[in-house]
Amino acid sequence: MQYMNPREARVERIFKARNIQNPHDLTIDNLSALFNIKVNYYKKKSDCYYDDNCAMMWLKEDQSLEDIRSDFFHEMGHFIDHSGKQGEGMPIAFEKLQEAQAHWLSIYLSMPRYIFEPIMNEHPNLQTLKEIFQIPEPMIRERIRIIRQQNTMHFQFLRRKALEEDSINHTLQKGKVYKTTIQVLRQLEKQVGKENLNCEVKNLLRRDRW
Repeated sequence: MQYMNPREARVERIFKARNIQNPHDLTIDNLSALFNIKVNYYKKKSDCYYDDNCAMMWLKEDQSLEDIRSDFFHEMGHFIDHSGKQGEGMPIAFEKLQEAQAHWLSIYLSMPRYIFEPIMNEHPNLQTLKEIFQIPEPMIRERIRIIRQQNTMHFQFLRRKALEEDSINHTLQKGKVYKTTIQVLRQLEKQVGKENLNCEVKNLLRRDRW
C-alpha cells in the first residue's frame, strides 16, 4: 500500500468515483462538468465563488494554458476543501492557511498519484510530463519530489518491518529465546488459550518446559 496524506487520498477516492482514469479526463471542460463548476474567462485575477454543491469560477484568460489550468485547480481546491467564500473579515492567518491548502490540493488534483506516477516512471522527462499534464514545470517538479519522498518513507517502513519480523523469528529459535520473551508468550497463552497459539509458539513453550 502506497503512503499518501489524507487530502491526497481523498482526491483519489473522489476522482475514481467519477471514473477519472487518465490525463485526458483532467481537462477543465470535463472536470467542470463532473463537479458542477461554471467556468468563465475574463481579464482579472482568477477567483471562485462556491457552496457545497456547485461553484462559479472566473479564470484569468491572458496567460499561458499551463497557468490557466494551474489557476483552475487552485480554485477547485478551495471548492473541494473549503466552505463558503474567502472575503473581508476573514483573519489573515486563516486566509493564508486556506491558500496553502488550496496550493497543495491543486497539485494533487492536477496530477493524481494513481495517474501521474505510472506516467512519471515511463516518461521521466519534465518536458514530456509538462506536455501530457499541461501544468507549469515547478508544480511538476514538486509533484515528483512529493512522490519520491513518499516512496522513500514507504520503503523505510517496509524495511523496518522486515527487520522487526526477522528479529522476532531469530528470537523464537531454540537456544536464542530470552526469558522475557517466554514470560510474554506464557501470558499470551493464558489470555487467548493454548489452542489459539500458532504451532511455532506452542513448540517453543513446550521446549521451555522440558
